[in-house]
Amino acid sequence: MIATFKRVVIAVFAAVALAVGMLAGAGQAAAATPGELQIRGGVECHFGNYGQTWDKFWYQYRWMTVVNIGGSTMRDVTLQDTGGARAFIKELKPGQSMSRWDAKNNRWARPIETRWFGCVPTSISGYTWGATIDNLLDNFGYWRSDIQRPGK
Repeated sequence: MIATFKRVVIAVFAAVALAVGMLAGAGQAAAATPGELQIRGGVECHFGNYGQTWDKFWYQYRWMTVVNIGGSTMRDVTLQDTGGARAFIKELKPGQSMSRWDAKNNRWARPIETRWFGCVPTSISGYTWGATIDNLLDNFGYWRSDIQRPGK
C-alpha cells in the first residue's frame, strides 16, 4: 500500500512538473496583425531644366497609389479614382505598394496617374478596398494643387 501511494505521488509530481515545463517553454503566441490599406497621392507642378525636352518644360502630374501598412497580406485590392480610372492587384504583401519602379524612365510608376502640359488648379480623389475589412479612415484620399502637405 505504501509503495502504491509513493508511485501515485511520484506520478502526480511528474505530471505537474511536465505541465509546468510545457507552460513555461511555450511563450504567448504572437498572431500577425491584420492587413491595413492606406491610400496615398498628390498633385505636383513641375518645371523643366535646361537640357530636357520641351514636353517636360511645364507640366502637372496627379497620382494615387495604395500601400499595405498592416502585418498580413491583403488580397483582391482595388484602387478607384472618383474620375473613373481603376487599378487592381491580386495580393499586396505587408509593406508593399501598388507603385513600381520604372527603370527605363528612372521614376516611380503609379497605378493611377495623369500628366498634362501646364499647371492649373486641380485635384484628385479616390478610395481603396480589399477582400478583408480594415480601418476605413485611411482608405479615402483627396489632394488639391493649392494645398501643400508633407509626405508620409
